[in-house]
Amino acid sequence: MFLQLLKIRYIAIVIVAVAVLDAVSFLVLGAKVALHGYQHMLGLGGEGPGRPGLELLHSLDFLFVSLVFLILGLSIAKLFLLGPSDVDDASLPSWLRLGSISEMKVLLWETSLVTMLILSLSEMTANLETRERSWTLLLTPGAILLLAISLYFIKKKE
Repeated sequence: MFLQLLKIRYIAIVIVAVAVLDAVSFLVLGAKVALHGYQHMLGLGGEGPGRPGLELLHSLDFLFVSLVFLILGLSIAKLFLLGPSDVDDASLPSWLRLGSISEMKVLLWETSLVTMLILSLSEMTANLETRERSWTLLLTPGAILLLAISLYFIKKKE
């Protein structure tokens, strides 16, 4: 009976495939926005308003989200689909040498914090251009601070 239940773990293949597909999609979106920003920077025209710095920040947002999905997909594959003897850890990059879900959680937490930091930077820059200032601008940095403090205490516990 238990061996039959273990076959359910292959649902992780679907999760990995969707996460990697999302990573590729965000990578394409980020490259598209970056190319649009480079067009404006080089004076080649392009459609829409020309704010190349802001467009490059937005492309960085997409690229970091792509990285989060890639890390999620590969770490789930490593933890749930590969056995301990299937892969030599020395051949893997250091960030993928995971032994538990807790390690994966910390890795995703750190990556998400950097992604949120880049996102809030581009949001603040866009709002400063339009001169819209309100207390809601502080929500994302406040969330980043709370998540960073939580991560600090989780790492200190270990």
